[in-house]
Amino acid sequence: MPTRVLLCDTPEGLAQLQYALLRSGADIEIETATDGFRAVEIAARVQPAVVVTEIGLEGLAGPELVRRLLAVVPETRVVCWSSVASPVVAAETLAAGAAGYLLKDDGSETVLRAIQAVLLGNVALGPRLALQLAERLTSESLRRQELETRLAETTERLQELTSAKADFLANVSHELRTPLTVAKGIAYVLRHRGIPEEELDGFLEQLEGALEKLMRLVDEMLTVAELDRGTLALRIVETDIAPVLRHAADQIARQYPNVPIERRIPASLTASADPARLAEIVRQLLDNACRYTAEDQPVSLVARSLDEGVVISITDRGVGMERRTATQAFAEPFTAGEEILRKERAGAGVGLHMARQLVVQHGGIMWADPLPAGGTRVSFCLPRHVGERVSRQPELGDPAAAERPADHAAAGEGARPSGRDPAVTSSLPSSAPTTA
Repeated sequence: MPTRVLLCDTPEGLAQLQYALLRSGADIEIETATDGFRAVEIAARVQPAVVVTEIGLEGLAGPELVRRLLAVVPETRVVCWSSVASPVVAAETLAAGAAGYLLKDDGSETVLRAIQAVLLGNVALGPRLALQLAERLTSESLRRQELETRLAETTERLQELTSAKADFLANVSHELRTPLTVAKGIAYVLRHRGIPEEELDGFLEQLEGALEKLMRLVDEMLTVAELDRGTLALRIVETDIAPVLRHAADQIARQYPNVPIERRIPASLTASADPARLAEIVRQLLDNACRYTAEDQPVSLVARSLDEGVVISITDRGVGMERRTATQAFAEPFTAGEEILRKERAGAGVGLHMARQLVVQHGGIMWADPLPAGGTRVSFCLPRHVGERVSRQPELGDPAAAERPADHAAAGEGARPSGRDPAVTSSLPSSAPTTA
């Protein structure tokens, strides 16, 4: 029994198809139509085994033509023979239920092979279109993998931000609770009369200290917020910074009377700086160094003028900090370096981050060197003249690294890396700025 085939195309296309099918000698009974609506009518009447149709006809065409044909003859296999070489169109047509998609450029001889394939339950694709679809699928697969990777990274970053937010709230709550508790207790005591005069001055001094701590914490958070928004304006001038350094050291010495601060500061030292912000940088670094140094162990403050600029170094005698934590402390504010619920030292974790950002705003760089005997030296370099920028230091392995001053090691991203890893002493991360 001959296979009944319905051909739907322009007159020229029908002629090519009929010639190819008749020439093949296959036992085929052919019906023809030149528009989509007519094709649906004929298909409903003759129930062809296969419909070969151009999808770009006027009227009913494309995936809708395939759906209409299958609606009236569900068992019929529809093969599209088209000049539209689009993987997207081919995919849409196949999704509509077509059993094959051929390109006219592949030749009319491919139609007979496609008819034989679809009658066996297979899907027929032209070779060029199959290659395009494979390339498209490969591209989409790679794109999907890339999007999945980005999504995973974004999710991880979101989790980190969520965790950082929780840590920030816990950390700041911890820092606020102590002075508030002191202030509340003193207020209760002062409310009740009969306090000896010699004790009253002590209570008031404690209250003043607690309020000053609260004000410093608020000021630090506001400064970090301005730095992050890029709205912080510096008043940079060429000035003698030696008195600024000495005054900052005096302030911190009063906060830590049991930690001596050794100073090596020239009588005069000119640099390009905002004096108020420079004092804040030095106070933050000295406060951090004193906090991590045992009592009766010295903290040193050294300032000098080198070829690279004015270099200021603060050295503590602590146990050091893991490099991962150090990197985070420089890069992110409110990183305390200790688990919040196990904190043994005060500090909201804004100092190192804020100090580094302020140094960058000055056009300088900041780095940290672990010391073999323990502790960490945190240093920063400022330009001597307005408009100058501090050059980036040589990276580990650079021959120029051996020529730098011993106390001017290359910039490290960590603030308090472990002193047990001398390999990181001269490391410079790619994120360290060349200029502000």
